This record gives sequence, structure tokens and C-alpha cells, in this order.
Amino acid sequence: MQNFMKTKLLPKLFLAFASMLLMVVVVSCTNENDSLSKGTATIQLKLTDAPSMEYDAVYIDIQGVRVGVADEYFYADDPYYEDDADSTEGPDDVEWVNLELSDPGLYNLLDYRNGETVLLAGGEIPAGKISQVRLLLGEDSHVVIDGVDYPLKTPSAQTSGLKFNLHSVLLSDLMYSFVIDFDASRSVVKTGNGKYILKPVIRTYADAFGGSITGFALPDSAVSYVQIINAGDTLISMPEADGKFLFAGLDGGTWDLTVFADTTTAYQDSVIYDVNVETGKVTNLGEIWLK
Repeated sequence: MQNFMKTKLLPKLFLAFASMLLMVVVVSCTNENDSLSKGTATIQLKLTDAPSMEYDAVYIDIQGVRVGVADEYFYADDPYYEDDADSTEGPDDVEWVNLELSDPGLYNLLDYRNGETVLLAGGEIPAGKISQVRLLLGEDSHVVIDGVDYPLKTPSAQTSGLKFNLHSVLLSDLMYSFVIDFDASRSVVKTGNGKYILKPVIRTYADAFGGSITGFALPDSAVSYVQIINAGDTLISMPEADGKFLFAGLDGGTWDLTVFADTTTAYQDSVIYDVNVETGKVTNLGEIWLK
């Protein structure tokens, strides 16, 4: 009888163990993907130009900036990821995010040479993998040659956007800065009938990655604001309803942090000295309670 029970139980135990192992693998993969998709990151895009001596000016009429976020990287020439020009939504596994443009209108690429940059757009974006940036262009792009303006045609860029790849992983609660480097001399092409077409030659690179400080200031009902100070800067954060605060894009080094209590309560301020910040990392202070 005892041997019979062992014979019956062993397959059941094996199946139970295999099921548990499969659950662990699935949960592990899910957690890994969730670590990329949870929360938001802050991104900013800057514009610069490689030196060009062929034109008096190269004006690009930029009216919008859109970034594509997906589970896996994709490329600008992949037709599967084409989206409706009048919508910010693409296929189910791609999210298109419109960034806030600093100054819609004409940008003379030749004004931003030899290391000069201009802030083009920025905003919050879902943490995860970004693959593509689209510059939505207006109809006023043109080049100036010997003082004469010539229209700069940008086929399809007014609708689906001027597309280029930018593959990077953005982690939650960090700030990222990228430079869009136009090569104006190679991007402007003169056709046989004397017209000019924009066929952009663009490279992108990371400009700077700031560090971040985050945590929860509690009790949230008694907190006024959170402040950090180092040798040159004083920054303030207004916590969210659950007490969460975030300082992103910080220079590396040490910062002193103070959670200020609402003066109408009996609580006292709470101070943490020498909070270490490293570029590209999030310093999570967890829960900070007023005294």
C-alpha cells in the first residue's frame, strides 16, 4: 500500500513543481518587462548642425515633435509602424508621444554650429524603449543662397513627419537629453530642375544624463514642500497626493534635502544631509517622515 501511494504521488509532485517553476519564469519575465514600462522618464531634444559653407541659411519649419515607444526596437523605414498622420496612436504595441515644442516655427540650422545647440522639445514619456523621432514640418522651410530664398520641399514630412531612428532605453524617474545633429550640406539636395529637396542626414547622440532623487514625504497631509540644496543650486518639489517627490536632471555630487512641514500643523521639518547623486542613477530615499 505504501509503495502504491509513492507511485501515485511522484508524478503529481513533479507536475506541481514544474508548474511552480513555470510560474516563476513567467513572473520573472513579466517583472523584467514591467521594470521598463512602469513610470515615466523626462526627455529633451536639442538641435545642432554640422558645419556647412554652401548656403547663407537653411530654415526648417518645425511644427511638432513625436516619439515612438515600443516593446521592441523598430526602424524608420519599417512600414508596419506607419501611423495615421492625424493621430498620436499607431499599432497596438507602439505608443506615439507628442513632446512640447519650445518654439514652433523656423529654425536656421546654420545658427547652431561648432557645438552650439538649441532646446527643441521636451516632456514626460513612458519609461521603456524609444525607437523613432518624427519632426512634423510646416510648409515654410527654405534655403537662402546668395541672398535669394528657395523653397525647401520636404515630401511627406508635413503629414507623417521627418523620421529618424533614436534607439535608447529610458528608465523611470531619470532625465535624458539627446542632440539631433543635422548635416545641412548633405541634407539639402538640388534637383535637375533647380529645386531643393530636404533628404535629411541626421545622427543622434546622448548629450547628458542627469541623476535623480526620489522618495515619499510623509504624512502627505502635513508636508508643505521638499527642497534640495548644494553649493550652487536650490530646487523645490511639490509632492504628489501620495507624498511622492522627484528631482530629475541633477548634477552629480551631494545634496542636502529638507522636507518642510506645513506651519499649521504640529510637525517639524525633516532634514537629510549629504544625499549622494550619481549621473544616470536614481537615489531612492524611500519614506521620509516629518518629526
